[in-house]
Amino acid sequence: MNAPAVELTEQTHRRGGGRLGRKALRSAPIASFPTLVRKIPAYEIVPDEAVELIHEESLKILEEVGCEFRDDGAIELWKAAGADVRQTRVHIDRALLMELVSKVPPEFTLHARNPERTVRVGGKNS
Repeated sequence: MNAPAVELTEQTHRRGGGRLGRKALRSAPIASFPTLVRKIPAYEIVPDEAVELIHEESLKILEEVGCEFRDDGAIELWKAAGADVRQTRVHIDRALLMELVSKVPPEFTLHARNPERTVRVGGKNS
């Protein structure tokens, strides 16, 4: 009985992995997308009373349960701001939080290392 003939084909392409493949990926052009700008009005998905209830409950959680921070710099910033810091858990008083939130500008620019990727946040920018 004869063994079936096995045809070997020559590989016509090279693998793209390894150092050269990673280098090619890093140097490939990256598509940039424009910042999204809302052109439709905001919709009220839940009634104002529900938004107020969610807000009150979130403040209650931040005051009573607190929030875990594992970055020493962030913990120091909260201490300096007047929050109750217990090791890595930060309890934030509602008056302090509302004071800090009131200082946030309605719009700001988030600067990227690559200026082409800098985006505007807030206002009609999403």
